[in-house]
Parts: sequence; C-alpha cells; structure tokens
Amino acid sequence: MAGQLTELVAQLNPHAASDALGQKLLALTVPGIPDVYQGTELWDDSLVDPDNRRPVDYAARRAALHELQHPKIRVVTTALRVRRAHPDSFLRGDYVPVLADGDAADHVVAFRRGSNGGDIVVAVTRWTVRLAESGWGNTVLPLPDGTWKDALTGAVADGPTSAAQLFADLPVVLLERHHD
Repeated sequence: MAGQLTELVAQLNPHAASDALGQKLLALTVPGIPDVYQGTELWDDSLVDPDNRRPVDYAARRAALHELQHPKIRVVTTALRVRRAHPDSFLRGDYVPVLADGDAADHVVAFRRGSNGGDIVVAVTRWTVRLAESGWGNTVLPLPDGTWKDALTGAVADGPTSAAQLFADLPVVLLERHHD
C-alpha cells in the first residue's frame, strides 16, 4: 500500500506544482493587494490553519532568493517586481479576460492588466492531468498587438501564440509589453 501511495504522489507531484505556481501567480496579479504568508515562498504542504504552520527556514529562503532557481520563489519575486514596475496597471488599470482558442482552450486562464490594451498579460494552465493526456494541440492565446516578453523566462511572443510555446518552460507566463 505504501508503495502504491508513493507512486501516486510521484505521478501527481508535477500537477500539484503546476497548480501551486498558477494559484500563486493569480493571487499576485488579480485585482487587490497581494498577500504572501511568511514561509510559503517555497513549496509548502501544510494546511493554512495557524496550528499547522512550521518554523520558517530563513536560510533556505535566502539561498533560494539569491539563486532564483526555485520555480515558486521565482514566480513570487518576479510578479512582485513586475507589480512595482507597472503600478498603474495593477492599481487603476483594466482587468480583462484573454480567451484562448483551440482544442485545449479550457486549460488556460488568462487576462490582461492595464489601460489601452494593457501592459501585462498573465496566463496559467489548469487541469493539467487531463492536459497531459491530450496535449495542447492547436491551442493559441491571442496576445494584444505588440511584442511581449515573459518576465519569468525571457521568451518573446507576439500575436496569436501557441500554448505549447507559451508554456514550454513553466506552467505560467507573466508577459510584459516589450518596448524597443
């Protein structure tokens, strides 16, 4: 039984990580004030009840912040940096859905932030267990006019962009309008 449970956890772990990154990026970019509980900058499998919290390993977080290799701390720090760089987009800008198109469109949640077409596009994957079975197929995300750069990976995109291309490196993207 323990072996089966270990195997199930190993199978679900990439999907749980994808969900955690998506939830964190959404929490940091939807309207409102972002909130990060102390100690949850890395993977955290405790319940949110204060009685279930553990002592924070500050040394591990300091090292992860310095290296920016851990995907969750990279999402947190990058999203907060983007918010600081584009305060009007997040404080007073529009919040408009960007609807994916194609066979796996339901596996994308996306929106733009800002005025006049927006300066920021956020997109995350969802239902990745089913997505792993069927793939992205012909799914595209129609980006607003202009060139966009992913603040998380440095990838550049414009126009309708393949979901497979957008999510090639991470299950989340945080696009900033690229000005030459």
